[in-house]
Order: sequence, then C-alpha cells, then structure tokens
Amino acid sequence: MTRLPMSPPALAFAALALALATAPLSAARADEHTRPKAEITRSGVADDEVTLALSEEAWVETSTATVRLAADLAVESGSFGAARARLEADLAGFVEGAVWRIVDFRQRGEDSGFERWRVVAEARVAEAALADLPEKAKAASGPGRALSVAEVDYTPTRLEREATLATLRAALYARVAAEIAALNAAFPDRSFRVRLIHLQPEGGPVMRPQMMMRSEAMASDGAAPKAAGLAGAEKAILTASVVLAASVEQREKSE
Repeated sequence: MTRLPMSPPALAFAALALALATAPLSAARADEHTRPKAEITRSGVADDEVTLALSEEAWVETSTATVRLAADLAVESGSFGAARARLEADLAGFVEGAVWRIVDFRQRGEDSGFERWRVVAEARVAEAALADLPEKAKAASGPGRALSVAEVDYTPTRLEREATLATLRAALYARVAAEIAALNAAFPDRSFRVRLIHLQPEGGPVMRPQMMMRSEAMASDGAAPKAAGLAGAEKAILTASVVLAASVEQREKSE
C-alpha cells in the first residue's frame, strides 16, 4: 500500500503532540535526579535487654471434698416431686453448712404403677464429716428409696487454685524486682526496667502420699467408695518469661 506524504501543517501538528506527550516523563526524570533522597531513620529508643525464665511451684491445698450421693427411688406415678422434696430436706441435715444440689435425675422405668428414679445430689463437704456420710445415707434409706455415697473427689476448688496462683505471682514479681536491683547495681550506668512479663501456668493433678493413704483406708474399711476423681492435691507451677530493658539513650546521656 502506498503511503501519501504528510502535508507541512500535518507534520507540525504531529511534532507538537509528541513533545507534549514526552514532556511530563522528562520532567519527572529530571525531578527524580535533582530532589534530595529521604533518609530512612530508626524511630523509637533502642534497648539493652536481659531475658529471664523464672518459675515457682506450690501445692494447691484443700480440706474439703466434692461428694456425690445417689438415691434410687420407687414412687407412685406422678409423685416424684414430693419424693424429691423429701430427699432434699433429708440431705440438708446430713452435714452442717453443706449445700446439696441435685445435679442429675432420670427415670429408670415404671413397674406396676410405680416410677423408678435415679437422683444424684452433690455438695462440697469438709473432710472431717466424710466418715459419717455412709451411715447417714443408710439411716435415711427405707422402703422405696436407697441412698448411698457414689463418689468422693478431693480435687481442689477453682478458688483454691486461683489463691495459690496469686501467691506464686507475688513470688515471681518479687524475684523480678530483685533481678532489676542486681542489674542496676552491676551496671550503674543503666536504668533497667520491666519491658515484658509473660506468665504461663502449668501443673495438674498429682497424688500426694498422705492423701493416697487416706483414700486407700476409706476404700478398705468400707466407710466410703474410693474416689472416682482425684483423691489428692494438685501441684501448681507458674512460669514467667521476663524481658528487662535499659534505654540506650539513658546510657549515652549519663556519659
């Protein structure tokens, strides 16, 4: 195909358009070379750091146990409510200060107009009162109902665990304060502080020898069934990852 030559006005227009298109790019490149480059500087204060791993442990002591008492009831149809109320009244007199709560009840069948129910009540009972519970349950049994101690669990309560952990935290904080004092004495041109403390609880159920003996004795003499749960105390371990820091700026100013 034959291309016709452009007229002088057309050539002039094309040259102007090309100049306008390349002008911003040339200006940007020129500006990139002429303007000063921004320097990247560190923000904040650099620290001298000391990392520690500390731990404390203690026994979570308890003098009470969670007791579950089972009642097998045979009641006339429709009279379970009255039988349950009577059972709760009897349980209230078993141990002074103990609060019994029904934690499970279910119908186990029906026979000749009688409903058979299994009721389980739970309370936190002082250790000194445990020996009398089997006899009291037997005395409260009778026609149509049989009571028995189903479970004794010496697991510490949540409040007892939290109280022990609070003691361990206080001990760890005291050790951290002692470490800071020792660092500042060894490096008088520093001023160390706590930058980070990460606490991690550990531990769990551990059978203590004296509680093992107590549990075995209760099981052997028939006073109560051996604990289905933990028959002992728990060991609590609290570990702290600690970062102590001293500002570099503070050191340079002191010099």
